[in-house]
Amino acid sequence: MGETLTIETSRFGRIEVDPRTVLHFNGLPGFPEARRFVVIDHAETTSFSWLVSLDDPDLAFVIANPWHFFPGYDPAVSTRHLTSLEIKDAEQLETVVFATFNGRKVTLNLAAPVLINRESMQGAQVILDDPRYTTREEIQLADPARAAAATQATSAQPTVE
Repeated sequence: MGETLTIETSRFGRIEVDPRTVLHFNGLPGFPEARRFVVIDHAETTSFSWLVSLDDPDLAFVIANPWHFFPGYDPAVSTRHLTSLEIKDAEQLETVVFATFNGRKVTLNLAAPVLINRESMQGAQVILDDPRYTTREEIQLADPARAAAATQATSAQPTVE
């Protein structure tokens, strides 16, 4: 087995991370010093994961695959964003969005998806100029029709402008 990074986090305790799974950002809006992250699956569901900062162990975001909840999600991502992440084909690209839990209400930020190059492990949050999407798109967690559609929509990708 290779080298691992051991990080002590406030939310997950001590975690061991394979350096090959570390995502590198040039900072996120509002968190410019947080540049290295790892994804940790959420224990209760596969619909959500955690994006945990390795630079600030108290910082963690809930993320989700937007197509699990919005099968018609079609963000228009500019070529310059894909170029900056060195994404040359759709197989390299993973798209997630931030989720917010407020009491019983859960929302997704569809206006600012996070793009990840699966090969280089580079990521960036992009701000869309698209009035179809907001930062607080409410979702229903117990909707059987949406859950069925999600199983068919997991491989969707953004539109390139």
